[in-house]
Amino acid sequence: MIPKKIHYVWLGHGEKSPKMKRCLDSWQRVLEPAGYEIIEWNEDNWDVKQNKFAYENYQAGKYAYPSDVIRLDVLYRYGGIYIDTDILVKKPFDEFLNLPAFWAMQFDNTISTSIFGAEAGNSFIKTLLDQYKGFDRQMMLDGRLPETNNEIITKALLDYYPEFVLEDKKQTLNDGTVIFPKEYFMFPTFDKSMGYSEHLFTKTWGHDDYSKAHYVIKDLVHRLVGDVIFGKISAARGRKLFLQNEEYQKKRDNKKQGS
Repeated sequence: MIPKKIHYVWLGHGEKSPKMKRCLDSWQRVLEPAGYEIIEWNEDNWDVKQNKFAYENYQAGKYAYPSDVIRLDVLYRYGGIYIDTDILVKKPFDEFLNLPAFWAMQFDNTISTSIFGAEAGNSFIKTLLDQYKGFDRQMMLDGRLPETNNEIITKALLDYYPEFVLEDKKQTLNDGTVIFPKEYFMFPTFDKSMGYSEHLFTKTWGHDDYSKAHYVIKDLVHRLVGDVIFGKISAARGRKLFLQNEEYQKKRDNKKQGS
């Protein structure tokens, strides 16, 4: 059973943005009354020197990358649910606690790493941790390692679970792990059986190359079409960023057919 522990990572001792504070407030309002413990992990209670990839990126001020390691480590050791600081929680997660682990799609061809849960000692989480032990910052800088953990973990899921496919549907895997459609945790939906949370996509991990005008137009479109339709547009655009995952799945499936 997944314990009622909510883990999040905040490195660098910086001030959280108003949007992040709004998200954290939603966790406290929705989850704490339901008995969930919220735990912040940072450089004071997690030694960044214990993992080369984490430490090198921490030293470079790229805090999202050590967060990739920390979230896996604390879930493996303690169990619980990891949540990014730009996730707005709408309903308690009690429905998912009897599962050995759960993930959700972010786009139709990509897994979300912004919210996922597992029992302590989960074997797939251990596989991911072992992968990260072999990573270093230079591998990312010279293109041998994807920029986002979404691609890393999506490909790892495809390798670990032969039955897993890149489709936006509920999938129960061979060890009881469940993959949920993106509307459960990532995007607004009219379906009240979903919509446990929403990802606000503040993109704290990367560089923002868009102009102010881009965001003005984006906000205008959002207001015109509404949350749900805007979410569908965003998801369709997001899928185009991860077409390499679809190619990876094709190669996996071709290899299975040839064996």
